[in-house]
Amino acid sequence: MSIESQSQLLFQEEVRELLSDIDSSLLELERNPKNAETINRVFRTVHTLKGDCDMFGLSSLVSLLHDLESIYDRVRSGAKPVDKALLDITFAIKDRVGALLESGQTELSGPADKALLEALASLDRKPAPSTQPLDMENTAEQAPPPVETPQTFRIRLTPSDPGHFHNLDPASLLDALRSLGKATIIADPSAIPGLETLDPADCHFRWDIILSTEQGEDAIRDIFLFLDRPSDVLVEAIDNAVCDEDVATCPRLGEILVARGDITPAQRDQALAKPGRLGESLASTGLVSKAEVRSALAEQDAVRERAQAKTTVKEPAQSLRVEAAKLDNLVNLVGELVIAQARLTQVSTEVIHPELTGIAEEIERLVGELRDNTLNIRMLPIGTTFNRFRRLVRDLSSELHKEIELVAEGGETELDKTVIEQLGDPLVHLLRNSIDHGVESPEERLEAGKPRKGSIVLSAKQAGGSVIIRIADDGRGLNLERIRAKAIERGIITPEARVPAHEIAQLIFAPGFSTAEKVTSVSGRGVGMDVVKRSIEALRGKVDIENRPNQGTVITITLPLTMAIIDGLQVRSANEFYIIPLSMVEECVEITREQRETAGSSRTISLRGEIVPFLRLRETFLLTGAAPNVEQVVITSHENGRTGIAVDQVMGQQQTVIKNLGRFIGQVEGISGATINGDGSMALILDVPQLVQSVQRASDQKWDG
Repeated sequence: MSIESQSQLLFQEEVRELLSDIDSSLLELERNPKNAETINRVFRTVHTLKGDCDMFGLSSLVSLLHDLESIYDRVRSGAKPVDKALLDITFAIKDRVGALLESGQTELSGPADKALLEALASLDRKPAPSTQPLDMENTAEQAPPPVETPQTFRIRLTPSDPGHFHNLDPASLLDALRSLGKATIIADPSAIPGLETLDPADCHFRWDIILSTEQGEDAIRDIFLFLDRPSDVLVEAIDNAVCDEDVATCPRLGEILVARGDITPAQRDQALAKPGRLGESLASTGLVSKAEVRSALAEQDAVRERAQAKTTVKEPAQSLRVEAAKLDNLVNLVGELVIAQARLTQVSTEVIHPELTGIAEEIERLVGELRDNTLNIRMLPIGTTFNRFRRLVRDLSSELHKEIELVAEGGETELDKTVIEQLGDPLVHLLRNSIDHGVESPEERLEAGKPRKGSIVLSAKQAGGSVIIRIADDGRGLNLERIRAKAIERGIITPEARVPAHEIAQLIFAPGFSTAEKVTSVSGRGVGMDVVKRSIEALRGKVDIENRPNQGTVITITLPLTMAIIDGLQVRSANEFYIIPLSMVEECVEITREQRETAGSSRTISLRGEIVPFLRLRETFLLTGAAPNVEQVVITSHENGRTGIAVDQVMGQQQTVIKNLGRFIGQVEGISGATINGDGSMALILDVPQLVQSVQRASDQKWDG
C-alpha cells in the first residue's frame, strides 16, 4: 500500500472518530444546553475536523466547518444560546460531511447542500443574545490559558526592612499566589529577634514559595507591583526539562541549594563528605536554616511531580492502529496453532517419553496464554455500539412526534469485535420497533397515567461465557390477541391451535409478519424482526421476548463472548465426539442402568436433594449401539436453569477452535459449530440452551399428541 493510500485511510479513520465525538457531544448538549465543557468540546472537535480537511485540500468542507466553528465560538462567549435549530443544523452538517467523505466526494453541490449553507448562514445572522450564563461548574475553559504547559517557579519574598509590611498583611500576597496554581509555601522564622527587641508590627519572616502555574511569570510579578522595593521579591523559573526523560536525573538537594545561592559548591562538597543526610549536615553547621532545606525539598518534589506527569501523558502515544484484517488473520493462525498443539499433546500421551511430554505441556501453556491475549485484543466494550443509537432514538422519536429517552447501561461489557460488528443492524431493527410499536405518544401516556416521556433501556451484562443484551421499553406491550389474529390470517397457525402466550409473542419474528395497519418509512413491511432472528442465530445466539401488558416489552439477546476459540469439555456418545462449553459445566456425576430404569420417562436425577432434569445424547441424536452400564451426566447451568447431559464418556478439557458447519449444512438446532480434534477427527459443539429447548418442545408435542 502506498504512503498516499495509508494517509487517506488514516484520515478517514480519524474523521469517523471526530464525527462520532460530535454526535455524542451534541446529544449531551441537548440534555444540558448550558454546559460549557460540552460546548468547548464541540468547538474543539469542529476545529480539529476543519484542520484535517484543510490538510487534504477539501476547501468546500473547510469553508462550511469554519462557519460552523464561528457560530460555536459565539456560543462559547455567551452571545448565542444553544437551541434546537443550532443542534439540528449541526447534526445535518455532521451527517453531510460523513456522507461526502464516505462516497469519495470533496465538494458541496446540489440543492440539498445549497439549502444547508443557507440554513447555516441564516442561523448565524439571527441575533439571539443569551440571557443566562453558561454552567461553568467543573470547567475552567471559558477562555484559553495564556500558557498551555504549566511552569514551575521559585519565589523568595524577603522584606529588606522589617517595617516595610507595617500596614500590609503578607497573607493576602500568599493567597494571591495560591490563586495562580499549585503553591507550596515555607515560612522561615529564623530572623525573628528576641521578645525584648521585637516590635509586633514589624515583619521578620521570609517566605519561599514553589509555584506551578499556567499563568506565566508576568502574572506573578503583577501581584508584587505595589512593593516599594522590587528587590524584596525574587522570581525564578525552574527548568522543567532537566528530568523530562528520566525522573532519576532530577536535581539533587545540594544542586538546588547551590542554584538558589544558599550555599557554595565548596560548602556542598564538604557537607557531602560527612556521614548522614546532606540537609541535616548543612542545618547542623548553620550554613542553611531548616526552612531553607524544606523549601529545597519542596522544589525537588515539584520538579519530579511535573516530570512524572509528562511521562504519564506520553504513554497513550504507544498504542497502534491495526487493520481488522490483520487481526482476524492472527486469530485464524492462533486457531490453527491450537489444533496443532492438541495433536502434539495427543502424540505425547501415546508415546511414553518424559522429555516430549514436558515439551508438550510447556507448549500447551504458552499456546493458552497466546490464545487468551489474542482474544483479549479482539474484545471491545459494547458501549461503542450503544452510543450511536442515541442519535437514532432522537431522530426517530422526533419524526414520530414522541418523547423518548434512551438509557444505556453496562457499556463497559466487552464482546468480540466480530460479534459487535454484526450486532448493529439487529439492534437498529429492535430499537425502531420499540419506538414505533412499543412506546406510546405523549397524549396516550398521560391518559394511561404514565409520564409524558417514555424510556428505552439498552443494557448489557456478562453471564458466564455469554453476554446478555436487553432492550426494555415502558410502552403498551404486545397485543397478543392481535398477533394471534394476524398469524391465523397469514396461515402461520390454525384457529384451533392452542399456542401458549410466550410462543404467540415469538410469532413477531416470523418472516413477513407485521401488525402495522399501513406501511410507513419506519415499519409495516414485516422484514425487520425475522432479519433480527436470523442475524442473531448466525452469531450463535438467541433472541427471546417477554411481554408485560401496559408496562412494556423486554427483548433479550444472548450471545457468545467470542466467535473464535473457547474452552470446552469433550464428551463421547457411541462413536461420536461432542464439545460442551466449559463455562456452562458445573460438575460431572454418574448414573447406572438401574437408576435410569428407576427414573423411567421422567429423566431426572437427584443431586444432593435437588431434582435436576437430564437428556441423553444417544436418544436426542438417535445414535445406535448399546449404552454402557454406567453413563456420565454433565451438569450444565444456563439462563433457563440446570440441565444434565448424559453421555457415554467424559474425555476431558480441551481448547476448541470454533468452525462453521458451512452453508450447505446451515443452522442445526442444538449445534453451534464444529471443531477438529488432535487426531484429525471432528467434534460437534453443543448449543446447550437451544438443545434443551428443542428436547422440551419435542416432549410437549408428544404429550399433546
